[in-house]
Amino acid sequence: MASKTEIKYAPGAKKIDAGSIATPFREEVRIQVQKLKDAGIDAPLLVGLLANTDPAARKYADWTGRACRADGIRYELRTMDDPIDVEAALRDANDDPRVHGIIVYYPIFGQVESFSGESQDDYLRDTVSYKCDVEGLCHDYRSNLYRNVRYVDFPTNTKKCVLPCTALSVVKILESCSTCYDKSKPIGKHMEGKTVTIINRSEIVGRPLAAMLANDGADVYSIDIDSIYLFRGGRLHKCEGETPESCVRKSNIVITGVPTKNYRLPSEWIQPNTTVVNVASFKNVDADEILQIEGVQYIPMVGKVTVAMLERNLMRLFYNFHHPDRQHEDRHKAELEAPRPAQWYGTPVQIYTALAATAVLGMMLAQTAKK
Repeated sequence: MASKTEIKYAPGAKKIDAGSIATPFREEVRIQVQKLKDAGIDAPLLVGLLANTDPAARKYADWTGRACRADGIRYELRTMDDPIDVEAALRDANDDPRVHGIIVYYPIFGQVESFSGESQDDYLRDTVSYKCDVEGLCHDYRSNLYRNVRYVDFPTNTKKCVLPCTALSVVKILESCSTCYDKSKPIGKHMEGKTVTIINRSEIVGRPLAAMLANDGADVYSIDIDSIYLFRGGRLHKCEGETPESCVRKSNIVITGVPTKNYRLPSEWIQPNTTVVNVASFKNVDADEILQIEGVQYIPMVGKVTVAMLERNLMRLFYNFHHPDRQHEDRHKAELEAPRPAQWYGTPVQIYTALAATAVLGMMLAQTAKK
């Protein structure tokens, strides 16, 4: 039987296994969990809520469960036959002090509108407590991300925000590529001079990722079905005259996240020395073709890094809000900041005047008694 012909890549071109990028992050989580156990503290509990038959969602849930158990994290998957039950299950998890993190496996309702006026899935995302939102997709974290606010407890700044785990996984992948990030530059300028194209503007991946990369100094073209926007310096600019092809051709980094098997990014748009990341569960590029382009770095999947970022977010939430020491600190702080009864005095002069008046009154009463 003839062996399969080995495909030779162009000079400098390479395919990168995201699993190798995830490994150090997961090892860090294992160490943190073991330290908790050594201190007599239970490992954090992550609860997954699944109410759909989408194969990708089920696969993600299985990956999450296996990874958490392997790294010492407690994981509980709660399934519902009727999607309408998800909100009640979500609120129960929010209110359960035993639960330290929650992940909802979307899509559930898709873009079906809710009573609140937004899509039902968007409504559910905003229902997750910020103290348990391992995906970093609730309103509090999204709002902070788009305003480039990095802490949830301003001005003390001891509790870092969590970031959307899929978008964060792409950032960590790019940080591992030597040509994408320059850590010698100040924070906010690590990607200064880089141009990025993201073909996806969903609230889960494309939009937060564009904001994160723009916050790091890049010019980011955000492409959706009917529009192209440029994220630059904390502002959004509508692009007139640009096309997907023109954006991709001028980009150092191209990220695809089109959720359909029928989409393929034309390989001839990709320039030499470009980094290409496929976020979608479908292959949006022809790997064999783009690896014939000199210097191309191709990352075909981000799932393993996404799960590592999810675990990392869980640990951050645990230390921010659920660790016994942190809860004690927060209770003590709340007691110190609680309103106190108004004092009857304000200055030393007022105290002296009050004492003098009391003494005079006492003398007058004593003289009256003698008479």
